[in-house]
Amino acid sequence: MLEKAPVIGGTTAMSGGCIWIPGHHYLAAQGLTDSREAALDYIRAVSPDGWHNREEPLWAAFVDHAPQMLKFVEAHSPTRFNPNRDPDPYAEVPGGMAYGRNISPAPIRIGQLGPWADKVRKPTMDLRLSYEEAIDTSLYANPKRHMPRLLPRLIWRKLTGAYPRGRALTIGLLKGCLDQGVEVWAETAAKKLLMEDGRVTGLEVDRAGEAVTIAARQGVILASGGFDWNKEMMAEHFPGPVEWTASPRTNTGDGQRMAAEIGARLDHMDQALIMGVTPVQYEGHLHGQPAADYFLPHSMIVNRHGRRFVNEKQMNIGLAFAEMDPDTGTPAHLPAWRIYDHQFATRYPHAMPNKSVPGNYFEAETLEELARKIGVDPDGLAATGRRFSDFARTGVDDDFDRGASIWDQNRGGDPDHKPNPTLGTVEQAPFSAMPFKASFLATKGGARTNARAQVLNEEGEVIGGLYAAGNVMANSFGSKGVGAGTTLGPCLTWGYIAALNAVGAAS
Repeated sequence: MLEKAPVIGGTTAMSGGCIWIPGHHYLAAQGLTDSREAALDYIRAVSPDGWHNREEPLWAAFVDHAPQMLKFVEAHSPTRFNPNRDPDPYAEVPGGMAYGRNISPAPIRIGQLGPWADKVRKPTMDLRLSYEEAIDTSLYANPKRHMPRLLPRLIWRKLTGAYPRGRALTIGLLKGCLDQGVEVWAETAAKKLLMEDGRVTGLEVDRAGEAVTIAARQGVILASGGFDWNKEMMAEHFPGPVEWTASPRTNTGDGQRMAAEIGARLDHMDQALIMGVTPVQYEGHLHGQPAADYFLPHSMIVNRHGRRFVNEKQMNIGLAFAEMDPDTGTPAHLPAWRIYDHQFATRYPHAMPNKSVPGNYFEAETLEELARKIGVDPDGLAATGRRFSDFARTGVDDDFDRGASIWDQNRGGDPDHKPNPTLGTVEQAPFSAMPFKASFLATKGGARTNARAQVLNEEGEVIGGLYAAGNVMANSFGSKGVGAGTTLGPCLTWGYIAALNAVGAAS
């Protein structure tokens, strides 16, 4: 196993660790049932129009193999999982579930890795709470209420070197690999795929500055992530400003480039996971850390005209930020701004913008004055504030239905806020603003594969010996995630499918 960075884990280690797996074996303990048919009905219902024509075989392969993958991981590594109560984002459509399909890794001690313990990528923030501890409790809305109960766990994990979330998944998977005799090379960048008689037979790599050739008897599996830090590729496929990227800086599209060089077809290159983030220092640079402040009452998001353009609470908010103006080919709604009032600052001080980052915080006594400071239409922002506040008083958002769905009602809002856990007036001075940038957690385009994870060429034929998994492949879900864990769920499952086929163990 080759890793370009000096540390193991990639975006996974930095993530919350939520994994969307339909039909997993923890459902019964929750008193729930799921089925292949229900999962596929749900995926079909929420996927972009027309995608079923090509993606249906991949959706079916994912649904069939995801539960198997989970049992395989637990059988061959110390990783264990806990279910959480995250709803499907579109739980109301056919096949949707109010909760049950999401799981996350249980905390695990890093010390069992021995000399590899120092080679696991760190998260952007060392919060030792598991995904379900943070999400199921609505911790972000009221940390003071829950922290006294959770504090003993945090202290114990700190003392024992136990980590939850995406870092836990990385620790467990790495330990499983090492226990099974897998040789792991860090600081090894793949440079070129080697071919013989039309089949991939190995790799040329740079291992800590030394050129090395590796022969592959059964195949090469690309799992190198997205191209979020490749300036040329981003400019081509995502024109417009890109700031506060939330993935490792080693995600430079190496796998996509190498696959294209041998004739692989690249697809879905315009798809990505774009979300709201908070700027943080990571490895000496400003990075993005996924945020949830815009889920809470007394906040809204507006464009340069001062108008709302999206349900701020929806999971796939990035779809609105990726929307392009057909006349200019640039983002239609950027620059965008998060707007808060004094009620937000008083009730959720922990969620306020980071004032130490230049250009990240603005404040004024009126919405009109705030608008002038941030270059937004003053009349538009004032009118939007009045309209939004009227919605908040009734608890019904007539423009974008914020707070109406099962997802909105049960995930990330403030359950103590009435009549709607995610709607609150924006009318009390002072008012503040934070830019909402087009922040990438992962691009989702890459090598087109079949349902066996085999990479295809431009003619749709299999390139022998080459497989792809994760964000280096053309993601069959694209930008529109079908659950909070629809990056990690497919990444893990396609790695499993690719490996089964590479070693000839697939049924």
